[in-house]
Amino acid sequence: MADGTTFKIDGRDVVAKPGQTILQAAMDQDIYIPYLCYYPKMKPQGSCRACMVEVEANGRKMTVASCTTPPMPDAEVTTNSEDVQDLRRNVIELLMTEHPHGCLTCHRIELCGPQDICQRHVTVTDRCTICPKNERCELKDTVRMVELDLRTPLNYHRRDLPIHSDDPFYDRDYNLCIVCSRCVRVCDEVRFDTALTLTSRSGVALVGTAHGTSLLESGCEFCGACVDVCPTGSLTERNYKWEKAVKEVTTVCTNCPVGCQMIAEVNKFGK
Repeated sequence: MADGTTFKIDGRDVVAKPGQTILQAAMDQDIYIPYLCYYPKMKPQGSCRACMVEVEANGRKMTVASCTTPPMPDAEVTTNSEDVQDLRRNVIELLMTEHPHGCLTCHRIELCGPQDICQRHVTVTDRCTICPKNERCELKDTVRMVELDLRTPLNYHRRDLPIHSDDPFYDRDYNLCIVCSRCVRVCDEVRFDTALTLTSRSGVALVGTAHGTSLLESGCEFCGACVDVCPTGSLTERNYKWEKAVKEVTTVCTNCPVGCQMIAEVNKFGK
């Protein structure tokens, strides 16, 4: 077996396995680098740029996407310099211009308590508290990590896309989508399906089905992989949209004659 690549991350010696990227090596060592489009077991894409790091090697200093860049021997990687944080802030600000962020930019965020306080300062549709992934949103975690200046007003262009609820199990709210394409890639690379794809509307990239049909008509098997990898509240299971699961049970899928074994999550009502 080939030897790994030895380099430094924030002054700490790290040995990357053959074929690993900087981000993957960092994750193996529990070193946190934010990311939004990357997901373990899928091909790195490098589209969100939230995982930017500073690399110094062979007398050169450069800023690269850590999810697509392999480490160089004896390189020094800095994950949290002010220059890197500034780049991440710029990236996140661009994402948030088309994503509800009223709570994230509200001057009362540190004092936020009862919901009626929130209603006085933030438009209802712009609140994190009405998102099905509130406090479980990876975008929200990344905003906190990059220490975005919450007092800086950001222009928000609401897309006013329709919420798709015509499928039996999922709701799709692409107003919350950051076009990381995780759902498209997990469907293609892991499930070997093409139920979801990248589309466009007025020249703007969006996620959807190839011909604008429902997921059911596009051949979706409703395996749940796209919901699992979605970093925001864009894709949600309808039954668990607001109610968290309390236990898991092993059962058999009855949607077709194959009878695949599956693990089902059960809420407090036994559904």
